[in-house]
Order: sequence, then structure tokens, then C-alpha cells
Amino acid sequence: MSDVEIVKAAKKRHRCSWCAEGIEAGETYKRYRWFGDDGPATVKMHPECYDAMIELSQEWGEDIEWHEGDNPRGCNCGHSKGCDRCDTKKAQTHNL
Repeated sequence: MSDVEIVKAAKKRHRCSWCAEGIEAGETYKRYRWFGDDGPATVKMHPECYDAMIELSQEWGEDIEWHEGDNPRGCNCGHSKGCDRCDTKKAQTHNL
């Protein structure tokens, strides 16, 4: 993995490599280069998705393997039902 870059404002719409939701033009995101078995790739994530990925990697104590859309935005639960983090985020979003 290359150094992580913070892009202050996306020039165009991208798809988050973690949650598969859109990163809209003007939004901040993080990106880095990954060199895997399939060759080099650029990984782009919402800041909260990057944090969730780092948190999971630290819990496992190693690099983790994941695919686009395996996790909800800003979480690393793998879409588990009853996830406190996801349920709290949904409640905050729906109560605005």
C-alpha cells in the first residue's frame, strides 16, 4: 500500500472501494495505491470507511482482504443485522 492521500474535493463522482456508495464531486475522500495479485489499483474511500477498514485491520493484527460493497458506509460489520454502529447511524440519519 502506498501513502494515503487526502483529496479535499473530488473533481468527479467516484465509487467508494469499501461500501460501494458514491463519493460525490466536491466531497473529501482518501485514496492510495494497492499492488495486489491482479496488479496495481487505486483505492478510493470515504474517510469514515477508511477508518473502519483500519480499525478492522488492527483488530485482526494483519492486512485484511475485502471486496467492494462488503461493508456498509463507515462500518466494518459486514452487513450484520443488529450492528450497534449501523443502527446508531441509521437513527441519526432518519432523525434529521
